[in-house]
Amino acid sequence: MKALYKSLVIAGMMAGVSSCNYTDLTPTDQIDDGAIYSSVSSLEQTVTGAYGQMSMKQIVRVTAVLSDDVIKGGQNGGAGDDTYQWTYTASTGEHNDIWSKEYSVINLVNRILQGAENVPAETDEEIASKNNSIATAKVLRAYNSLQLLLFFSDIENGSSYGIPYVKTPVVLETPGRNTVDECFEYMIQDLTEARPLLEQVAPDDPSYVSQVAVDALLARIYLYKKDYQQAYKYADDALKQKPLATMNEYAAIWSDDSDVDVIWKLKRMVGEETIGTIFWSADNSSAFEPSPELIADYTPEDIRLGIFIGDGVDRDGVPVKRVNKYKGTESNVGLADEKILRSSEMQLIKAEAIAHTDLSEANTLLNELRKERIEGWTDANYGTLDEFMEELLLERRRELCYEGHRFFDMRRFGKSLYKPVIKKTLDVGNFRWLMPIPLSELQGNAVIADQQNPGY
Repeated sequence: MKALYKSLVIAGMMAGVSSCNYTDLTPTDQIDDGAIYSSVSSLEQTVTGAYGQMSMKQIVRVTAVLSDDVIKGGQNGGAGDDTYQWTYTASTGEHNDIWSKEYSVINLVNRILQGAENVPAETDEEIASKNNSIATAKVLRAYNSLQLLLFFSDIENGSSYGIPYVKTPVVLETPGRNTVDECFEYMIQDLTEARPLLEQVAPDDPSYVSQVAVDALLARIYLYKKDYQQAYKYADDALKQKPLATMNEYAAIWSDDSDVDVIWKLKRMVGEETIGTIFWSADNSSAFEPSPELIADYTPEDIRLGIFIGDGVDRDGVPVKRVNKYKGTESNVGLADEKILRSSEMQLIKAEAIAHTDLSEANTLLNELRKERIEGWTDANYGTLDEFMEELLLERRRELCYEGHRFFDMRRFGKSLYKPVIKKTLDVGNFRWLMPIPLSELQGNAVIADQQNPGY
């Protein structure tokens, strides 16, 4: 059995095992494809199962540990050493789990898409529901493919190896890697086709994908493509429907008392995965702590400092700093909704995109965000593109820390990463900015075996 088949299918067949709260339907993975395509209702249930497979936990963990935003805590016990030290190989490292996890979702939605056209739908309501399921599956395929592309590909080089952009269920096939440009175009195609079919326009319930979520995801993709005109357009469209959170609204986002600023999220209920325990466990074990360098990047007037970073005492009684972005509650430590897309990111994308043609507007957009995050903020204007981009990168770190962005931001901005605690630097151009294709994939797929990333 081929490795890609195993990484895609085996996890995909478990899609309905875990609980999920995205719809009123019970999530299920109908291993009998005939049952999936027997009715609109069963199709909806299987899409819900695909949602149930979605997770940001490993993405947030790996990107945080790769970056300079965490240091190892006292109860780490060697967890994530390969990632933290940048010593991963094709056979070791947490990126292997990302490859398997993202492709498991992709294979499940490909099974849905392959047979969905045969689902009978007669009434207008059934037709709309069926189209919504098809559209949702395409959005999930594009999103999970983007995550894979960021980890395993040089997005700065459109003609270089991307990932296998798989559009059909893989059984015995051995797909090779598309180019980066091809992957971007397939994502854009999936999202463009999906958008008009989605029943939810604005993200009234951001646990579901919406047309605005598609706009936001397109804005992110176009930013990575350096198509700044399109990145600006889609970010602007998203913000018109879902404005930036104000200072008074902001704290409630992180206690999950409000969905202001949240465009798309993975809802997490009691008994489901706890993203915050990446950093801090219920027994006060400290696995990863915020780095002193990140903490120093906030001013005392910045409301995010008190929301994202807290004080605690670890299991050994040692006073430590805590990552509190996904704090949860005393009874459910680390249980928090996983925010995939937010309006604050869209504001930063708009600012970055327009800076290349209009620094005045870029400054205005950055100041608008800072006024809602830093008490007493006085407008600052940066006169050159280089100056502005340094501030933009700083603001992305402050706003989007522990949301899966920092490592990729430093790579695309051409910056080195330095970790003072271990006195190690990941220099610009080092091959370890890209993760290796997992050994299990190389061994089972003769095509991709010849397409490993350089250095591995």
